Amino acid sequence: MTQPRRTPRTVLAALFVSTALALTSCAGDVSGATIDSETGRAEQLTMQFTGPPTSLDPTLGGTGGSTAFVSLAYDPLIYLDRDGKYVPNLAESWEFLDKDNTEFRMEIRDGVKYSTGEDLTPSSVEESLEYFMESAGSKSARVGPIEEVSSDETGVTVKYSSPFPDAPLTMTQEYRVGNVISPEGVSNPDELLKTSYGAGPYILSGTETIPDSEYVYDLNPDYWNPDAQLYDKVVIKVIGDPNAVVSAVTTGQVDIASGNSTTYDVAKDAGLEIDTVPFFNWSLFLADMDGVVNPALKEPKVRQAIAMSLDREAIANAVHPDLSVANGQIMNEGTPGWVEGLDYEYNVDKAKSLLAEAGYPDGFELTILTQNTIDSQTMRSQAIADAIEKIGIKVNLEVITTGIANFTSEALTKKYEAVIFPISGTTMGNVQREMLTSGNRNPFEYVNKEIQDLYEASLRTSDEAERLAIYEDMSRAHHDLAYVIPVFTAMNVKYAGPAVTNVGTTANNPTSIPNGPTKELSWQPKVD
Repeated sequence: MTQPRRTPRTVLAALFVSTALALTSCAGDVSGATIDSETGRAEQLTMQFTGPPTSLDPTLGGTGGSTAFVSLAYDPLIYLDRDGKYVPNLAESWEFLDKDNTEFRMEIRDGVKYSTGEDLTPSSVEESLEYFMESAGSKSARVGPIEEVSSDETGVTVKYSSPFPDAPLTMTQEYRVGNVISPEGVSNPDELLKTSYGAGPYILSGTETIPDSEYVYDLNPDYWNPDAQLYDKVVIKVIGDPNAVVSAVTTGQVDIASGNSTTYDVAKDAGLEIDTVPFFNWSLFLADMDGVVNPALKEPKVRQAIAMSLDREAIANAVHPDLSVANGQIMNEGTPGWVEGLDYEYNVDKAKSLLAEAGYPDGFELTILTQNTIDSQTMRSQAIADAIEKIGIKVNLEVITTGIANFTSEALTKKYEAVIFPISGTTMGNVQREMLTSGNRNPFEYVNKEIQDLYEASLRTSDEAERLAIYEDMSRAHHDLAYVIPVFTAMNVKYAGPAVTNVGTTANNPTSIPNGPTKELSWQPKVD
């Protein structure tokens, strides 16, 4: 296996030590926030993100950390709090109208205005939902089989062509369909890229924003709950260099930023507040389950041998002992579908025996597609490949260096029998849906009947305990199938300076955004 040239460890160590010393020396110069006695707000919250938004149109915007670009200006119908619980937002209440989970009703909050001055009405919500379905393209698959949207004087009803119990989840801030756009915005979609047309606490400033560099959000004077507006202005700075990110937080240029394993120790030494939460589950996808490209992968014992070849603890510690956790399951601990004690045994000798029993005593060649956009220097992929080679399988690691979009396009050529990429989700149901619709995780469009039957059963039940039991059965079935081979969970990391607080996250909602429908659910100014 050919590996790219690495920066010498001594050079990296010297760089981090010098950076840490410089940052530590100026850490004490930054103070907490100042609250205006009349308004009760701080002047400005400044955030960081690694790159510009995918789009400022809510129907096309990104997820994860980039959610803030949309959520600041567009309140969702339902808010997902840090514990994964649903909280009323633009929808005051909701329910399924049938036992089959195909008709979902939301009562819309009265007295709300869009930032354009238009009234938020059930009919305008209906119009926004329909715009999403027409404009979102492939993203529309994430929000369920919506068949029809209708409204009356007080609410909106969404009908699905098949059972869809995750309807409340998809109306939250992470899925975009619930981030309601005003009629004026829907009628002028090109303008959505320049300013905002939502009912959120802030309004994107077209005059102050510098595309690809700095995105400025001014206070919405007509917001329905002014008590939840804790800043006069919110700014998102685009900073991609990890060391520059730490420097910006430490010197007070940025209040909160995303971190990673390369700067964690520096940020810790600089005294920054660090929030970590389980997020990405790095996995090997043995995508060619029918053996079209590589006949060996059709054999269950081969897949099980590969799963047993991985010393997950060693790989996680090599990536970062504080920010990586060995995990042999698709789900993270504490989320619906995680099963206590379900794991793959690490046993190289047994793995070799399984290969021999499958007819491959001398191993075979395995080509794995990966990328270095979010797997910096392909450190994770190389650790996985190294482990597999110990059981006699020769790994050819094909690295895409031109971004995730090109990585996905290359995966869809079906030239590669295996792929390394992370997966994340807060329930087994939405993870399964992602795997069925996401090309880079399932390029051969493989569907296992047992797992699919379980998934469909989870959609039909209205009993939460029964659905949880089904999710756990799905985890066991995935474990036995060994199509997805989880390796370790990487922590999502945020660095916070002394002027902001209340930024916690959990595995049930690892994506933290600055604004919520109440003060208690929002990031808050921290006073010395």
